[in-house]
Amino acid sequence: MSISSSRLGARVAVFCLVLATSFATVFASRAAAGTGSDASAPSKEDARTAPRTTALSGATLGGEVRGRYASTPVKLDAEGRKLLAYPPSAEAAARPMTVVYLHGIHGRAENGCPWFRGGASELGWLVCPEAVHREPSGTASWGADVLEQSAVVARALRAAEAKGASAEPGVAVGFSQGGYVALDLVKTQRARFRGLVLIAAPAHPSAAKLREAGVVRVALASGSRDAAYAPLVEDAARLQREGIETRFYDLGAVGHTYAAEDATTLREAIAWAGGIRE
Repeated sequence: MSISSSRLGARVAVFCLVLATSFATVFASRAAAGTGSDASAPSKEDARTAPRTTALSGATLGGEVRGRYASTPVKLDAEGRKLLAYPPSAEAAARPMTVVYLHGIHGRAENGCPWFRGGASELGWLVCPEAVHREPSGTASWGADVLEQSAVVARALRAAEAKGASAEPGVAVGFSQGGYVALDLVKTQRARFRGLVLIAAPAHPSAAKLREAGVVRVALASGSRDAAYAPLVEDAARLQREGIETRFYDLGAVGHTYAAEDATTLREAIAWAGGIRE
């Protein structure tokens, strides 16, 4: 073989190695993002199912027109900290309850919050606190200290009450790590909720603990491409057998995300968990 042929072969080998490394890096990053991170802003594909609203006008979701609710968030004062929130719809009760959204690991409250405003605003205030531990990337995670977690949630609930929300137990919506946090708060009775919506969080809730904490309804949800799907279907059936009013909501052919194929799915789950759907 000539020297030029040897050099060409070496260059081809190096190019292939670099290309393989690049693909491995991309796939690894995507895999890591799908194991618990809060979903980012909707992509062009997601935008087809993203909640579409007009401020203080009839909201159209999936071809269905329902109550009026704000399309832009407000910032509440949560004891010196800014709290992302959506106010109640015009049809909410005079003393609206509070729905608190707990985002996933390495997440951002502002990414998930808009996806839940439909059902939440029918019940009352939707508040979306940032998790306990801020990260250099601008994301946040909840950690493992239930006292720290409960302090964040308590501030959010008090901020809603200061705006007229009822002090009665509302609904907690938890995605991924946020679902585990919601259950920990309930089990330790650091926070009280009448309903839970646990998304992509196969935490295997105890019927006895839920009953003891005063939880009336539990909605479990997952996309069919998420590893959490089958365990959550089983948990829903088990809890129902054990006397807890439970429903499973299929988010469609999606992975570890709250971005359902049909945007009405989670709205129905939240409204049902809050007691305004039979």
